[in-house]
Amino acid sequence: MNLSDSPTRLHLLALADTPAARQRLAACSAGLTALTTDGAAWQVEVLERTEDAVVAIGDGHADALLFDCDAAEMEDMLRLIRERGILTPILVITADGDPETVEPLLAAGADEYLPTAELTPLLLERTLRLCTRTQALESRLEYLAQHDLLTGLPNARLFERQLDLALHTAERHGRCMALVSLQLDAFQNIARNSGQESAEQLLKQSAQRLKALLRRSDLVARSQGEEFLLLLECSADLTDLALTASRLLESLAAAGSLSEGSSASMGIAVFPRSSQDPRQLLEQARAALHQVRDAGGNDFRVYDESLEVISHRRVLMEHALPGAIARRELDVRYQPRFDLRSRRIAGAEVLLRWNSPDFGAVSPDQFIPVAESTGAISRIGGWVLEQAIRAGRHWMDTGHDLRLAVNVSAGQFRSGDFSDLLGRLLTTHGLPPHLLELELTEGVFVSNVVAHRDLFATLNELGVGLAVDDFGTGYSALAYLRHFPVHALKIDRTFITGLPESEDDCAIVRAIVAMGHALDLRVVAEGVDAPEQIRFLTEIGCDEIQGFLVGKPMTAEELGELLASGSTLDPDERRS
Repeated sequence: MNLSDSPTRLHLLALADTPAARQRLAACSAGLTALTTDGAAWQVEVLERTEDAVVAIGDGHADALLFDCDAAEMEDMLRLIRERGILTPILVITADGDPETVEPLLAAGADEYLPTAELTPLLLERTLRLCTRTQALESRLEYLAQHDLLTGLPNARLFERQLDLALHTAERHGRCMALVSLQLDAFQNIARNSGQESAEQLLKQSAQRLKALLRRSDLVARSQGEEFLLLLECSADLTDLALTASRLLESLAAAGSLSEGSSASMGIAVFPRSSQDPRQLLEQARAALHQVRDAGGNDFRVYDESLEVISHRRVLMEHALPGAIARRELDVRYQPRFDLRSRRIAGAEVLLRWNSPDFGAVSPDQFIPVAESTGAISRIGGWVLEQAIRAGRHWMDTGHDLRLAVNVSAGQFRSGDFSDLLGRLLTTHGLPPHLLELELTEGVFVSNVVAHRDLFATLNELGVGLAVDDFGTGYSALAYLRHFPVHALKIDRTFITGLPESEDDCAIVRAIVAMGHALDLRVVAEGVDAPEQIRFLTEIGCDEIQGFLVGKPMTAEELGELLASGSTLDPDERRS
């Protein structure tokens, strides 16, 4: 017979406390061993003493247990076995099926009972088969409930149980532990641009790298989406932790053939230094992770107490921001921009404000990163664009062609339907594309050039303008200005503040204006707040200015009134 045809040998451990019971089991066992079903055959071992049975059960070699003893003794054995976490199927033999006898045994942990009068090898085999199948199914369901099917790693539920036990052990032995929240930086981009299969492949590759680098004593799990959770033992001075974190980031950055998005960000909370509460440690690790991602990702950061307020406030913002439009908490303001030649209003920058009943007036520097991380940026950004385009069309109908500059965040710009949305809004409201200008930071222009090239080309075909915001504070190599359809440069306010007293700032601003004009670009100075600055910018040929001196951010109605009044620029007069 071929070895592959040999039946699987299963071990039934039986306990019988009387000669009559042993005789019954011996007669039944002889018939049971002759039966082979589902490719399995049972081998029976009958024990007489409870002590021997306890030792044998503890060794874990039995596939099933069978008790034919006094009911009270069986109940005690059942409770002892189940309290030790042993899940082996257990059958009990009773004199009859009286509920008063059977129910306590089932409640104590028996899987099934067999009345003495009905005991046959065939019934015993069938009952064993059903119980082992049920146990296998329950074990599989338990595994599925506690593991991530894609990576095979424990899921958040199992990790939290393991975390409680590990921290309890660490506290008893005076050990230092690091809880790590790790996210793959561009997972969503890969899912959107390369498809779900590529994104899942990246997750599996990353899980393999993490398991390969970590020690057997470390814990690693996949929590949700692109987040992994790790628990590492570390030294009190954290020097080994920094080395481990660096190695993990380096390994993940080279985790396969997917060149984009393999980098990761890590937030770390340290036990017991940061907290001794497992749930709070997890919150702290995620707070540190948010800080890393807001700073550009591909790095790690250890939680510091100064992040606590930010963390709590951020969590509240994450819940409140998606519904801010419906609650009418968002508002658009327009800051006029004056042409230095005509001295008239040439355009306006569109500014978003969030007036929250919980947080008060929230700065865009605070809530835009939250909008990007929660996925609300596309909806909010689309709403701002529509408000601006609608207002621009209204002013156009009243005889004022106003160029509107709208800030577009990196997350909004990268969304797959940005150009389609923009085209629909321009068509719906009938605003000529040249009256809309998108302001992007230098980082958006130079990051991921290949992926953005088609989008820039589409925007250029639409006819909308593109401006480099905060020019002079970001990318140092300026060759990108010749390779993208840029129409304007906005000089960052930090260079305007020192004018005209600072010789360095004067030289920088002169150079930016000259370079912009050499490339046929319009140059705008922002943050103008003194008449001397206006005169200096006029002398060097700067095209447009904006700032609180010449016009504060205002509502659409207020700007409409200013346009109707024919207001012109007076460098010696402050405007409200």
